[in-house]
Amino acid sequence: MRLLIVFGLLLFSITGYSQNMRYSYVAHPDSVLNVLVGQRGTLYKKWAQDQQERNAFFGGQSKKDLRTIIETMENILAKDNEILAELNRMKQGEVAELRRRNSDVAQRANSYLGESGALMEENKQLRRDLENYRKRSKEMEEQHNLPLQITIALLVLSWILFFFLRKKRTSSEPRQ
Repeated sequence: MRLLIVFGLLLFSITGYSQNMRYSYVAHPDSVLNVLVGQRGTLYKKWAQDQQERNAFFGGQSKKDLRTIIETMENILAKDNEILAELNRMKQGEVAELRRRNSDVAQRANSYLGESGALMEENKQLRRDLENYRKRSKEMEEQHNLPLQITIALLVLSWILFFFLRKKRTSSEPRQ
């Protein structure tokens, strides 16, 4: 009788544990887990029905009734073990999928970081080129203005020279 009580408590604790577990794949009606849970439900109904049997001489449970109950409980435990094994298999599958996704994300992140580094280097190079072009443009403007400056300087110099020579000529001619 103690064995029966311990076995019943064990059964209810496992049942409660497995029913409280929520996985994303339980929603699929054709999954192996749902089939196993359905079979376990059938065994549980058989166990509940066997509990109600009273075939002994004074209306109690006979040895045969108790053996049937024990056999059904053993079948329920075996089914619970199958369910737990299936849950572990599914969990391992999910863990493998998450690791694969994590690896993909890590690879993408590394790829983006590499591209980012390359873009930053290209940006630095473009800034250096821009600065060089600005310097060259400024030099070109200065060189462009140089002939104009030389021309203006020669014009001013020629006017000065012209006036200086004219003045000298006028001063060297005798006055009448």
